[in-house]
Amino acid sequence: MITLNNPAFSCVFDEKTGALAEVVRGGRRIPFAGIGFDLGCNEENMTKVLEYDSLLENRTWNLPRITPTHGGMETLDAVSCERDAHSVSFTYHIGTLAITFTYTLLDGALKLVATVKNLGSETAYLNTFSFISRLPGKDGVTFDYPCNTPLGEMTVSALSPYQVVESGLVNFATHIKAFDSEMNLLFIDDIEKWSCGVYHDGEKTNVVYSASLEADLLPDATLEVGNFYVQPCDPALSPYIQIRNLVDSLGYHPCEGGITDGVMYSCHPAGTMDSKFPMKDDLFQYADRLEGLKKMGIDHVWLLPVFDHNEDGVYHSNDQSIIDKRYGGEEGCKYYCDKAHELGMTVLFDYVPHGPAPEFPLAKDNPDWCSKRRDGSLQDEWHCVSMDYNHPGYQKYTSDLVYDHVKRFGVDGARIDCAMGGLSNWRPYNGYRPSADSVCAGVHITEAIRDGFLRGGKRSFILPENFHPIPPYYHTTDIFYGMNLYRVFVELEPKLKEDPAEYARILTRWLDVEKQTTPENYHKMRFLGNHDTVSWVWQSRRAVDCYGEGGAKALWAVISLIDGMPMIYHGDEDPSIYLAKGENRVEFFTKLFRDRRELIGNTNATEYLYTGTPIMAFIRGEGDTRRLVLVNLSDTAQDFDLSAYPGAVSLVNETTSGTVAPFAYDIYRL
Repeated sequence: MITLNNPAFSCVFDEKTGALAEVVRGGRRIPFAGIGFDLGCNEENMTKVLEYDSLLENRTWNLPRITPTHGGMETLDAVSCERDAHSVSFTYHIGTLAITFTYTLLDGALKLVATVKNLGSETAYLNTFSFISRLPGKDGVTFDYPCNTPLGEMTVSALSPYQVVESGLVNFATHIKAFDSEMNLLFIDDIEKWSCGVYHDGEKTNVVYSASLEADLLPDATLEVGNFYVQPCDPALSPYIQIRNLVDSLGYHPCEGGITDGVMYSCHPAGTMDSKFPMKDDLFQYADRLEGLKKMGIDHVWLLPVFDHNEDGVYHSNDQSIIDKRYGGEEGCKYYCDKAHELGMTVLFDYVPHGPAPEFPLAKDNPDWCSKRRDGSLQDEWHCVSMDYNHPGYQKYTSDLVYDHVKRFGVDGARIDCAMGGLSNWRPYNGYRPSADSVCAGVHITEAIRDGFLRGGKRSFILPENFHPIPPYYHTTDIFYGMNLYRVFVELEPKLKEDPAEYARILTRWLDVEKQTTPENYHKMRFLGNHDTVSWVWQSRRAVDCYGEGGAKALWAVISLIDGMPMIYHGDEDPSIYLAKGENRVEFFTKLFRDRRELIGNTNATEYLYTGTPIMAFIRGEGDTRRLVLVNLSDTAQDFDLSAYPGAVSLVNETTSGTVAPFAYDIYRL
């Protein structure tokens, strides 16, 4: 056996197979049945533990499928082993490939990086790489996906053999309880997206992280995949805070100094996407609505794209340097931005970097900026080319475009469409592999857009459409695009009526775990719907159609009074805007946003309370500004016991009894 030790913990490996046998921390032993791998090479999986899943026709939202074969080679003998005081490397040969697993003992975790080398004389076509962590047993093992879905703790033994529970979004951390211990298994890939899933084979528990690796590996060439971390938890500290601490120690930090507070409103002068843009206003006319939005409490206006576009829609921009004449052209745009600034509001443009239709000059005149398929033809999605966000020429073009908009119109920030990158580029810019057009490229285009604003003298105000709560985006994101919380709302939707107390418990736990897992100064956008979700994906409905008038108001109160930046979509305040009937909610939002601004203020500090009732309860702020917030998620009045908070005074209602009306909220000074 081979052992790595440091003052915190030790790891033991089988000398013959290189399999991780156990991790010991504070006298607590976590046994392992090894960490295996599988990868696609020349259109078949090498160890055949997982079925081959070609990525060639995947769209930007697709992740590798995790499908066990019910067999395969779980354990290989290592052909060589090298070690020093803090690391050990095991090399395996399979087919014409050499796979080297290098384990390094960090202060708080065991780090694993995989290196793939082509030993053959022909180019090897690689497709996915999977890390497969195995625990020797399934009974008593539970797992959950912090900041992700499915919700809550899941019991491995309750699954059918080979039934895979995959995370809803790209998942970087899996929390495990087993063998009277807790640990976190993390995977962070700065290059490409990945999938994550857990299953058992009747005996062992398997945790799989599968990277969307795509590359042609030349003879004698190598590439790395990773990084994977095993973090045995200190029982004296929350396991979720330990995830945050490890990620921080790896150098993933949120950017600072940008705009992170206020209330956002997403809209378009032509109307809403779910009503197929019936208004047809230009930006001169639409500016007349800004004063009403300001009175309602809106600070930031996110304009869906107003660039020159064809009949396929606003997200099919032909040339983003041109403001479409349908919306008043340059003069209309300048008028709108000036009007917003006079009212103390900011304006975000919605940039669409994935590319125009192939016949337009940006694509035709810059063929090296366009991603290609394996046969050299253009990658395309939504009838548009897929631009290579890693190409420095395209990055400069994009940054200069943004800088020009700052100077011409005074635009303040950006929502970035498809910010997780585009389709794989099989003719990549020097040094990149095809699948680097995913996470790596998405980060690069986000950095380029942020650079355009900073050069123009603006504070950073960047909202990338990155659904996935992964650390590589921390440093270039002012507001995280909180699709993960929206996914929680989708999963919980039926339970709001069936069992509001259980709904409150599950939602409280998820938010509590998210708060502990992510950096304290990481800011999130909170929403119940956007232009996509009301029109064609997920619920494909408005919040009031999903939860009823009362339920939607209660959830709008939740997202407005927890940490983060609440966003409402065009028409949430007045259904007539999207050609529907219903209550005008301008007065409701005006009061809610005023209470948020005046009673809570700009803080991320949140302490969640578990009530056992339909009341969501949390404490906001610190010191003398602490506020107890109560939101009733049911259609009957609910009582909250205030005995633990002597002297608490309601700042919203005349009563101080702790009774909260149906679907209402209250805020107490402590």
